[in-house]
Amino acid sequence: MKKSKTIRVSLSFATYTRDQLNSFTILVLACLKNNPLFPDLPVTLAALGTLLTAYQNAMNAAAQGGKKDTAALLEARDALVSALRQIAAYIQSLGLTSVSEVLTSGFDVVVWSNTQSPLDAPVISGLDNSVSTKLGVRMSAVTNARAYQMQFSSDGGQTWQEAGIFPSSRNIALQSLKPATVYFVQARAIGGSETYSPWSNPVSIMCT
Repeated sequence: MKKSKTIRVSLSFATYTRDQLNSFTILVLACLKNNPLFPDLPVTLAALGTLLTAYQNAMNAAAQGGKKDTAALLEARDALVSALRQIAAYIQSLGLTSVSEVLTSGFDVVVWSNTQSPLDAPVISGLDNSVSTKLGVRMSAVTNARAYQMQFSSDGGQTWQEAGIFPSSRNIALQSLKPATVYFVQARAIGGSETYSPWSNPVSIMCT
């Protein structure tokens, strides 16, 4: 019987740009929250969130400051990357052999072939407005997606607002919406060779 190859967790986040590292950490926090596959994280999500906030504050200060602020940003980045490396090492130590399981952590995997395919756009099959001020989203899963980014619009799709990043296509709910308002909702998958899939076709419904 052929032995399954252990999936390698990618450490490419260490080379990300400032904004890419920020977005990646937000993704990891969303994916690891209540994820039963990774119960014993070496860095708590609260601690990682604190490091992310410090990094974001340092980015804002460095954008308008001088050498001192730039040095502080580098220190904040090093601390954040170090924490992410610890979590990546923990996930690696589990010896998972399923790419889909590793991807639920928000971390990418080392691609063994020279090609990596772009992701397909998700398909929103319907919206549920049975609960006031909330919309439940029924959406197809996308192969090799790490998470899903949601947006909504209350002006017919002219402008879009961020609704968050969700680690699964199931149990997505948009909250704190206005009753008697028609909302358009769209989604895209995160992962693949181009980082994001195309946006889905928008679906609309009136919020109750």
